[in-house]
Amino acid sequence: MKRLVKLTFAALLLSLAIPLLNAQKETTSPKIDRYQKGCDEGDADSCNMLAIGYEYGLGVAEDGARALALYRKAAGLFRKQCDGGVAKGCNELGMLYQTGSAGPQDDALAVGLYRKTCNGGDQRGCSLLASMLKEGRGVAQDLAQALALLRKACDTDYGDGCLDLGYMFEDGKGVTQDKAQALALFRKACDLRVKEACSEIKNQTQK
Repeated sequence: MKRLVKLTFAALLLSLAIPLLNAQKETTSPKIDRYQKGCDEGDADSCNMLAIGYEYGLGVAEDGARALALYRKAAGLFRKQCDGGVAKGCNELGMLYQTGSAGPQDDALAVGLYRKTCNGGDQRGCSLLASMLKEGRGVAQDLAQALALLRKACDTDYGDGCLDLGYMFEDGKGVTQDKAQALALFRKACDLRVKEACSEIKNQTQK
């Protein structure tokens, strides 16, 4: 299953939050306490981590209502970051809109936030925007633009950009199918420490 393509909204959140979830799987109560303390002190990432924990019962008892409240708090804090010119805050807020974690799901708002950071030179934002352009979510489908954004992201050594570009070559989506080129892109992404790319290489070479 290709990331950001055939996923449900819930699975999309899991895909986008893989690093957070990996951390949560190893979470102990003291770590949860640190996330709680960070959230209480106004740290957006801590609130988001804690929300994921409560939503999926990772390191803490599952509690949907508590998760929603934490996502909403995180969204407010990310909004402040975004308004202050912090690209990460805009991207994280966009993902919350895209997944509907903090309230009504809104692809168009997510696209606007990703476009803002991409126009500012943030390659993560460009990759997230490319995923929306690729599927026509919140914006008219534009495979050529998605491909261009991912090429630029990969050329500047943004690993997730290489991974998603590899998937486009593997699927022949917006470009002539080229599995050898896809594998080369997965290898570059793996070298850039994208674990999913390393797993994809293993899957490809075992076929």
